[in-house]
Amino acid sequence: MSSFLNVEWTICCSSSAAIRRPCGRCGTTQSFSSMGKFRLNANGSRLDAWLIYSCQCCGRTWNRSVFERKAVASLSKKDLLALQSNDPGFAARIAQAPLICANGDVQPQNDFTLTGRHVPVSGKGGCPGLLVIRNPDLGRVRLDKVLVRGLRLSRNDLHSLVKTGGLRVRNASSKALRRPTPALLMVECHDAAGDEVMRRLRRLPE
Repeated sequence: MSSFLNVEWTICCSSSAAIRRPCGRCGTTQSFSSMGKFRLNANGSRLDAWLIYSCQCCGRTWNRSVFERKAVASLSKKDLLALQSNDPGFAARIAQAPLICANGDVQPQNDFTLTGRHVPVSGKGGCPGLLVIRNPDLGRVRLDKVLVRGLRLSRNDLHSLVKTGGLRVRNASSKALRRPTPALLMVECHDAAGDEVMRRLRRLPE
């Protein structure tokens, strides 16, 4: 591993992440996807908001609560306009947030893809490879899930590499693996990772 490799991944989250829930028309549990539209109900100075979903099988709609009885004055003008205009980006962020079920369980919402590119570098850094991960939409995707998919590793192999120092999350502890990926994060690839990991890093996500 004589040459320095600088790779950048960008996380692209699905704006139509499905929610599994009972469908009254189908009579079974089905996948519901966001329609990207909001339903609003004003009661004096208070506002209720829902994101509208539809069953992927029969089209029956279901309203996912965004907030209830929220003071209109507490909303920013930007967020209020986004709700009123069915802003696609705002709807996508709501759809990507995990859903807390009635029993307290969290139903993961995010599916995601990775795009990658090799970034030219002017000189060798302090490690054989540097992976820059960008999450521009701040989708709630755990870092270990991103690395497992991008490097095509098992979760156990990934955690072993971190434990032995082959992969290091820059300016963060190993606990960062189990947390949502921030907007920008860097992962160093050291000699302990081995040639195979470097080859996997060179193969950009598909």
